[in-house]
Amino acid sequence: MNYTHNDTMLSSVVFLITSLCVIATLFLYKKITHTYSYWKRKSVIFAEPLPFFGNIKDAAMFKLTQGQCLQNIYNEFPNEKYVGIYQFLKPTLLLRDPETIKIFTVKNFAHFTDRGFSYDGHREPLTNHLVNMEGDMWKILRQKLTPAFSSGKIKNMMGMLRKCGEQLIEHIEKGISAGVTDYDMRDLTAKYTTDVIGTCAFGLNCNSLTDTDSEFRQMGNAVLNSSISLAIAKAFRVFFPKMFNILNLRTFPIEVQKFFLAIVKQTIAYRRDYKIQRDDFIQLLLEMKSNQEFQNDEKQFPTIELTEELIAAQVFVFFLAGFETSSTTLSFCLHELALNPDIQLKVQMEIADKINKDGLPFTYESVISMEFLEQCIKETMRKYPPVQALVRKCTKPFQLPDSKAVIDEGTGILIPVYGIHHDPKYYPEPEVFDPNRFKKEEITKRPTSSYLPFGDGPRTCIGMRFAMIEMKLALAQFLQNYSVSINEKSSRQIQFEPASFLSTPKGGIWLKVKKR
Repeated sequence: MNYTHNDTMLSSVVFLITSLCVIATLFLYKKITHTYSYWKRKSVIFAEPLPFFGNIKDAAMFKLTQGQCLQNIYNEFPNEKYVGIYQFLKPTLLLRDPETIKIFTVKNFAHFTDRGFSYDGHREPLTNHLVNMEGDMWKILRQKLTPAFSSGKIKNMMGMLRKCGEQLIEHIEKGISAGVTDYDMRDLTAKYTTDVIGTCAFGLNCNSLTDTDSEFRQMGNAVLNSSISLAIAKAFRVFFPKMFNILNLRTFPIEVQKFFLAIVKQTIAYRRDYKIQRDDFIQLLLEMKSNQEFQNDEKQFPTIELTEELIAAQVFVFFLAGFETSSTTLSFCLHELALNPDIQLKVQMEIADKINKDGLPFTYESVISMEFLEQCIKETMRKYPPVQALVRKCTKPFQLPDSKAVIDEGTGILIPVYGIHHDPKYYPEPEVFDPNRFKKEEITKRPTSSYLPFGDGPRTCIGMRFAMIEMKLALAQFLQNYSVSINEKSSRQIQFEPASFLSTPKGGIWLKVKKR
């Protein structure tokens, strides 16, 4: 009798579990099919999605970078101005026409002010920075931080930038004296840019080139770790923010948060106690903090309390955006100069001409005037854009150009920078490194939004001018003294790390360095 009762209970439990599974499956199926009909309902041409993954399976499985994955979709629809796609279960509009991009990023910016990155300023205070901020808070902070990157401010930092370059030269000199000729340029330039950001943002001497245990270098490695686990956590933050919080995942390791918060608080306390001032980024933020009028002139906007945590977040994003993007661009540029010795010689001749005319040390004005060197950097960022796709979010309903379709608030927008930069329509023979593409007369032949290494519109990179000066000065100092060439460790064709959210070379960039 008990067995019969137990069997009946077990059957009931099994039936209940089975029923719940069936209901859950049906619910999920209905949700997926409804989601994947979004662009069809809007009468927008779309790429056929795969279940769950949508159109980004190769990127989600880390077979391709995000930019390469989007490039494939971009190339499938050569006659469309935009295409509907799905990132997992997120309807997203892929823009593939420069004039249409300008409509979204500039002319109708009010509809696409945010990037749509989920962040928690309390649990992860370092994520409460300008790149992630939205709405009025972003507008106020952007307005207040813009003066930090004026030409005058950058001029004041030239001495610090030159010193970092001199330390790089000293490091290479010691290596050459010891018989070292082969260098991983990605590692070398990453140490250099770590020192640049350390001194220009934090006012600290990081000594990354000489100190193999430099904490700043370690933290840089931890922040931009391209491990699968960290990449998955970041994907959850973007596409499944509720699960990201439920699972208590982190954008960066906890030790990174502790390190940067501690460094900023210690620096603030030290400067306050000893009345120290420097021409760096943190000093500008401290001056803002002491200004009780830190608010937008328009009274309807809220006042921002510039706490130590908020200062730390802004300095951190300067580190995050400035150290890896500049270092990889420098190493990619040297890689291309090694492959193209005639172009390298032309750059060196321009540098020599400037030295003969203006003397040494390099000044802000002399660096600015190196036009061919700038063309080389721009062509490097064309071929290897640091950020391979730009992200926006629709913040209020918007009617698509030449269409009756209206996209809803919350819809994602993607701009496939890598695909556009490699489109023969704008850049014939896109795999060829050709700095002449960026002669002034050539630039005017292309739509403005066909070149997007620093973004587009009001949310373009705030540190663009600083980055260009930093990279031009570093290359001028380096190429004045050395030439680079291919060696047996070199890979002629760059392969990207698919798990990295930036254009990161697999296995480094090995070159032979020879003193001139």
